[in-house]
Amino acid sequence: MELIFADNQDLTDLILILLINIFVVFVISKFIYLKFNKSKKALNDFFFTYNSAGLITFLLCFLLSNVKLDLGFALGLFAMFAIIRFRTETIKVKEMTYFFVIIGVSAINALSNHNASIMELVVANGSILLTLYILEYTIGRSSTESSTK
Repeated sequence: MELIFADNQDLTDLILILLINIFVVFVISKFIYLKFNKSKKALNDFFFTYNSAGLITFLLCFLLSNVKLDLGFALGLFAMFAIIRFRTETIKVKEMTYFFVIIGVSAINALSNHNASIMELVVANGSILLTLYILEYTIGRSSTESSTK
C-alpha cells in the first residue's frame, strides 16, 4: 500500500465542500436556531454542539466515504452513538430535530463529493436553509399571534 502525501483534486474538494458545510451549519445554528430560540441554554449548549457535531459528521463521512465498511463496523458505530444519546440528558424535540438536520446536512455535503456539482450542493443547502427559516418564521408568528388573543 502506497501512502500518498496529497492529491490536489481531493484536497481542493475537501476544502471547498468543508467551507460550504461550515457556512451552512453556522447559518442554521446562528441565524435560524438562535434567532428564534433566545434562551441562554440554547446559546451556551446547542450552538457549540451543533457546530462541532456538524464538523465531525462531515469529516467522518467525507474521509470514510471511500473506505469499504463491513456491517459489523457500521453496527458498532450506530451502537456507540445510541449509547451516547441515551446517556445524555433529555432534550426537547425541536433541539433534537435541529441536531438531526445538522447531521443530515453534513452527511449530504460529505457524501456528495464526486456525485454532485457545487451548484447542486448550493441548491440543496439553500433549500434546507430557506425551509428552516420559513418554518421558524411562520411558527414564531403563529405562536405570537395565538398568545396575544
